[in-house]
Amino acid sequence: MYAFSDMLKQPEITRFSLGDVDRFNETLSGLLDDHQDIIWLLSKGFHTSQSQVSHILKDKEFPMIVRNFMDYIVIHRLCNRILARHHLGMHLNREGYISVVNTELSLKSVIQRNAAFAANVCQSVYMDTLPDVIIDGHKDTKVAFIPNIIDYVLREIMKNSFRATVEAHMHTAEKPPIICTICNSPDYWTIRISDRGNGMTDNVLKQMKNYCYTSYKPEMPYSPAFGDILNHTGGEQGSSLAGFGVGIPVSKAYVKFVRGEMNHMTMTGIGTDVYLRIPHLNGLLSTLHI
Repeated sequence: MYAFSDMLKQPEITRFSLGDVDRFNETLSGLLDDHQDIIWLLSKGFHTSQSQVSHILKDKEFPMIVRNFMDYIVIHRLCNRILARHHLGMHLNREGYISVVNTELSLKSVIQRNAAFAANVCQSVYMDTLPDVIIDGHKDTKVAFIPNIIDYVLREIMKNSFRATVEAHMHTAEKPPIICTICNSPDYWTIRISDRGNGMTDNVLKQMKNYCYTSYKPEMPYSPAFGDILNHTGGEQGSSLAGFGVGIPVSKAYVKFVRGEMNHMTMTGIGTDVYLRIPHLNGLLSTLHI
């Protein structure tokens, strides 16, 4: 309501005036900054209220109710931010971009920067040996896509892979590598992230799609910092998403929004493979509704 009210207060742009456009863009940019922590606040609310609604949590339908509500909020928020950034992006002259779309997004570079982010945080906290990240497959693939979406999803996956690998091999000097495989086809591009972090149980695999479910346990010595790695969203509260159980559900909602698929294949005691399958943007525009 605050954002809507603030936008209504803006004077109508009746003629093409750079000054009017600049003032409108400044207001729009400020609103984006003001609301960047909405998902964190909602997640914190659900997390802190669980003890007060424990009787409701026993209802088998409750996770579905929460997931439908949160997916609705997440997707509508994403749509609004895409529209806003699209408008702002049209006033920028960025090489390789058309508004918010990077027309030559290197999937190898996306994997490298998100893996490096997770690795740097891990190294600065623990000064421990880390798993290498190996990229194979169609390494030269470039696609047209919105970087913010794939960055969030890959950071969440990388955080989980780093955390699982380190916690499973914390007494081993040489950690097994995380292998990222890229595949490009005429209709889709696919990224597989494969780790040897001991995998997940059937119960964890079943519940991880639910908001507010987390496998984080306070007694795990490596979990708190790793929770901070990927849930950083650029806002003041971004890194505090650790342990709130939103990373995977939000990622799945983002992938679903772009008509893609995000699937986990796990072998308990061995490791987990995560498959991201995203349609090319040229085949997506006719079905993508913002």
